[in-house]
Amino acid sequence: MKPIFACMLLAVPLFGQTKPTVSVEAFDYSAVMTQIQTIFGTQQNIGVGIQAMMVGRIQRGGKFTVVERRKVNAVMAEQDFGASNRVKKGTQARIGEIKGAQFTIFGDIITFGRDDSASRKVGAVVIAGAGGAAGKSNAQFKAVVTINFRMVNTETSEVVMTGEARGESKRESKSGFAGFIIGGFGIGGATSMNSANFGETILGEAIIDACDKLAAQVEGQSSNVQRTNNAQIEGRVASVDGSTVYITAGSAAGVEVGDVFMVSHIVKEVVDPVTKEVLDLQTAPAGTMKVTSVREKISIGTMTGGPARVGDRVEKQ
Repeated sequence: MKPIFACMLLAVPLFGQTKPTVSVEAFDYSAVMTQIQTIFGTQQNIGVGIQAMMVGRIQRGGKFTVVERRKVNAVMAEQDFGASNRVKKGTQARIGEIKGAQFTIFGDIITFGRDDSASRKVGAVVIAGAGGAAGKSNAQFKAVVTINFRMVNTETSEVVMTGEARGESKRESKSGFAGFIIGGFGIGGATSMNSANFGETILGEAIIDACDKLAAQVEGQSSNVQRTNNAQIEGRVASVDGSTVYITAGSAAGVEVGDVFMVSHIVKEVVDPVTKEVLDLQTAPAGTMKVTSVREKISIGTMTGGPARVGDRVEKQ
């Protein structure tokens, strides 16, 4: 058994810093529905568009592991297909392997459209319901988009991060016609957020600006989220081999190489006689374990102090 254990230890991958896992929900746009109707001439689900932008930016930032939720049904369908015996063995997606999100980002779109005060300053005449204008020469038009977000711990519902960003874009026309903000023609016109050139319109540029700023805020607060996520990590001893201890908490729980856990023998469990819920634990200190390697659901470390026993309680110091 000893040689086999040694091989297992060598095969265990080592992880540096564990990234929190996050999903992004579609942003709520109920506050700006009237503006959307006016600008596009119909309702557009801009919340889904901003969700897609934020997913891409947070993923590229590298501070979080982003999991898919908008199209998760397609992922589940692929797993079901893999279990149908029609897929080559060893290549199928396995059922039950979808990773859970430790945190979820929710957001709201607060403002969306033209800064009318800027239009009035140049004496422009706004064409009602169109988003375009004609007026004096050197007229300047500005699109403004404001979005906010909150990151929620999916286990506790605690809000662990918040932020707000304002995106802007300006265009100037010396001819006296600045074109539609996003309407079908004019400067960088587009008919919807799905249009190929939407990002070139002043409204598209404002949205991109707001999403870039919001993603920077998410990245900037990532270390605080990591500390919150790792604040209370508990588990049990699953296996003991001399001074080598295996515990039931791994990278998915936020364990990192170098973490130290307090190991305690369980002296007594107080259990609810009806629900069988453990109401209290009476423990006695056994020593500490320093993590040397981490897998998704388990961690392996070296015990210092008295010997650990299977079932002992471990708590991150």
